[in-house]
Amino acid sequence: MEPRPITLDELPAFLAAVGTAFHHTATPEETELLRRVIEPERTLVLRDRGRIVAAAAIFSRRLTVPGGEVPVAAVTQVGVLPTHRRRGMMTVLMRRQLGDVHDAGREPVAALWASEAAIYGRFGYGYATECAELEVDRGEARPAPVTDAAVELLPPADAIDAMRPIHAVARRERAGMLDRDGAWWDVRIDDPEPERVGAQPLRAAVVADEAYALFAVAPRFEHGRAVGEVRVREIVAATPRGTAAAWAFLLGLDLTRRVVYELAPTDEPLPHMLADARAVRRRVGDALWVRLVDLPRALAARTYGPPFEVVLDVADEACPWNAGRWALRWDGTAATCARTSLPAGLALGAADLGACYLGGTRLEVLAHAGRVTELRPGALTAAGRGFGGDRAPWCPEIF
Repeated sequence: MEPRPITLDELPAFLAAVGTAFHHTATPEETELLRRVIEPERTLVLRDRGRIVAAAAIFSRRLTVPGGEVPVAAVTQVGVLPTHRRRGMMTVLMRRQLGDVHDAGREPVAALWASEAAIYGRFGYGYATECAELEVDRGEARPAPVTDAAVELLPPADAIDAMRPIHAVARRERAGMLDRDGAWWDVRIDDPEPERVGAQPLRAAVVADEAYALFAVAPRFEHGRAVGEVRVREIVAATPRGTAAAWAFLLGLDLTRRVVYELAPTDEPLPHMLADARAVRRRVGDALWVRLVDLPRALAARTYGPPFEVVLDVADEACPWNAGRWALRWDGTAATCARTSLPAGLALGAADLGACYLGGTRLEVLAHAGRVTELRPGALTAAGRGFGGDRAPWCPEIF
């Protein structure tokens, strides 16, 4: 079975195979929306007697990194039919995909959301960002944030032109966020009725050019009392006042008891806006996983903290062209990364580099976990300060 791309006409069969792996059946509407963003030439499938039994794909997007952005191979639609598991098919696809990305030379970095966290580390993907599931009890969330900013409530399709520049400003300042060119805004506001689970249609609350919130309300009554739930898809703000205004609006919605935000940034400031921070309950989990495909290009593409130099001894089985010793130098203005014969200061694997690339996972934490080894005194402290970011990286959208 040789991995090969699909044609656009094969999209329904492709989605049927991936959907079977995820116990999901794509609707005609989902298929048509995906048709607008899928890149058939960047899909890979394995066939058994002509039938697609394993698949993987890439979306060509751009990822914000500390100090700028890089093209990213956004890996998606990875699945193997239940009848064909444990035969090495995913390994064949993932290794071929990484080789293709490297050979094309377009993206130095790949990224994905892991349906199962145990799978992708062996292909060099590292746990790079986290997200927080927030649950806010409106009765305890007093006082709510107070601002004088006006909020306009719109159908999401009518709000795209207003949301686009806010998202662009926020994305420049937050590592982990993705561009939304082309049809990606339509994908983000997609709101199929079967997936609402009792909620009303999605709405957009826009605070001029400062912030917006995408949300839906699931109305419910118990014993004559309103106990509705506000479900937040994302809050994106360009200013602190915009953040406060968006939250004030959501917490002020009548006939609701709680607000739930499943993919919030881990540094979401809401608890600090309230008199009782415990009104916000948080559960943190992994989000975006990152993999350096072209190591020297990726490391030279971002900025760092204080100036430092370190030699990294990298182990990388899936992308052997990255393996070996690399001298990373940051002078406070520009970074360079090149092969070297100098003694190494740190030894680590490809997944560890991916984990710390956006500044969200600390090298020191990985060292304490036994994943990074300090070979020269002081190397861990210097590199750890350099790689650390000013804000927690955040990817608000699962692709």
